Amino acid sequence: MTRRLVLIGGGHAHLHVLRDIVRRPLADADIVLISDERYHHYSGMVPGYLRGQYRVRELQIDLAALARRAGARFVHAAADRVSTSERRVQAAGESIAFDVCSIDVGSAAAGAEVPGVREHAFTLRPMSRATLLKERIDLLAASGDAPVACVVVGGGAGGVEIALALGRRLRESVRGGVVTMIGERSEILPGFAPPARALASRILREQGVCLVLGARVAALADDGVRLASGGILPADVVVWVAGAAPPGLLRDSDLPRDARGYFLVDRTLRALDGSPVWGAGDCIAFGAHHDIEKAGVYAVRQGPVLSRNLRRAMRGAPSRARFRAQRSYLALINTGDGRAILRWHRLLVHARWAWRLKDAIDRRFVRRYCDVTK
Repeated sequence: MTRRLVLIGGGHAHLHVLRDIVRRPLADADIVLISDERYHHYSGMVPGYLRGQYRVRELQIDLAALARRAGARFVHAAADRVSTSERRVQAAGESIAFDVCSIDVGSAAAGAEVPGVREHAFTLRPMSRATLLKERIDLLAASGDAPVACVVVGGGAGGVEIALALGRRLRESVRGGVVTMIGERSEILPGFAPPARALASRILREQGVCLVLGARVAALADDGVRLASGGILPADVVVWVAGAAPPGLLRDSDLPRDARGYFLVDRTLRALDGSPVWGAGDCIAFGAHHDIEKAGVYAVRQGPVLSRNLRRAMRGAPSRARFRAQRSYLALINTGDGRAILRWHRLLVHARWAWRLKDAIDRRFVRRYCDVTK
């Protein structure tokens, strides 16, 4: 009997699931991939793209082509709702039944409710919006006389990489420009040890990025960024990378959720209430006492676990593979100058060889999924 597997989203883990199906086809399976993005833009290469180190096609994975190779129907639309009671997904007016479902849609931008964010800020969720940001930066940098004022809101690793990438791009442009990074905390890179935070802060200052820390954004307006303290930072461009929030799909579905609104799963990545729905990536949570940060490395490592358990579910068998997050992982931060910060356990360096390592890892990731579409 044919059973239907519906994959919602083209995140890191679903890339692995689809590649696995290409290599080992599922018997008696009807597969559907639903995604509002035609391409997966690999997040690890987005800062390099903004800096000018990559062309857009170098970080793109064609989801429609990957689905076709896996024998899946590609639905180019956003999923609006998942009903576990009816076992259906609503997407673009279509009601798609499923026997097994998996969700890997990433996260939304945190702080979108701040007045003016939707109207005036560039977010990078989904990552395809980086192309719009680059076009805007280049347009401003090529016209006018005054330097371009760019504000990056967010003090995490993504904020650091984006600020350094845009700072380099603007300084090399005809008009020039200055980048200011705003963070709510008193230090950047939460979750990193003090030596890494100190190193990143020094690099930012050496490259001319202004730091405004311990500051909360109250609103965005035409004239710039308004702070809760009453100050105003002029801005031609505001990039909003202030963290993650649950995607709207979860709010409108009858899935188990934690207090923040993320999809609650067990260690097999299955819905905590036993529904035939699995999940991976930034949209999931394991509960208050076992949760992990929103980082792509975890989504990548969830891929094999998810694939094995979905295969078993399609045969009506219980999940066996379990995801266990490593305590520490290799972190590589592109500093936009041909170097990268590398953190591995107690090792901390800022070097060109670290950038070459990051570049090799990132290119290999994209190539792994592009190759199977040929």
